[in-house]
Amino acid sequence: MKKSAPQRAAEAIQQRIRSGKYPVGESLPGQRLLAEQLGVGRPAIREAVSALEGLGMLQVEAGRGVFVRDPNAARVARWRFAKQYSLADVYTVRASLESLSALLATKRSTPAAVKVLDCLANKLAGAVQSGDLLAMAAADRAFHRKLAEVSGNPLLMEILDVFDVVITEGRNLAFHDASSKHRNAPVLEHREIIEAIKSGDANAASKKMTTHILHAQSRAGLGI
Repeated sequence: MKKSAPQRAAEAIQQRIRSGKYPVGESLPGQRLLAEQLGVGRPAIREAVSALEGLGMLQVEAGRGVFVRDPNAARVARWRFAKQYSLADVYTVRASLESLSALLATKRSTPAAVKVLDCLANKLAGAVQSGDLLAMAAADRAFHRKLAEVSGNPLLMEILDVFDVVITEGRNLAFHDASSKHRNAPVLEHREIIEAIKSGDANAASKKMTTHILHAQSRAGLGI
């Protein structure tokens, strides 16, 4: 699948941060210059910056610019959809929709679908090990979307599609903490959901998903 302009921009910025080209504490080039350097439009830069801020790599300071954040610094997360939806509301809806998604997916699961879910869990584990935040976010999103797809409920899938950006950015906040325990937790939780699906226990899969969302909510800084 071809990557979008914001995805390409985010990956390029992350690569420059990880290589040291953009050191911790330093500001990024202005939006216009950065857009020219990366060959994308300014809207793509804004979306990329928002995604990386949600993942804890950048910090936006009004009137000053965008700065590379120290991963060990105190947590300061900004929820850009606050005027429309509270983050707590997003997680409440996710808990309901995605527990249903897991329940239905278990009932309709096939060996091929389970194989894909296993692969996505492994991708998340690999991204955590390498410290690739964007790959973590992508694998996490893909896992949840695959479950919705396997559920066979087109309305559920459409709802998740319509609010994909909101849900994804809310989900990304759960990766904000750089500690190993914090980032390995979703890998273990995904695998517990998969095991419940493999066993054919739809209720268990649903409960495991609810627990996973509640823990993600806590990791995003909301508590349970």
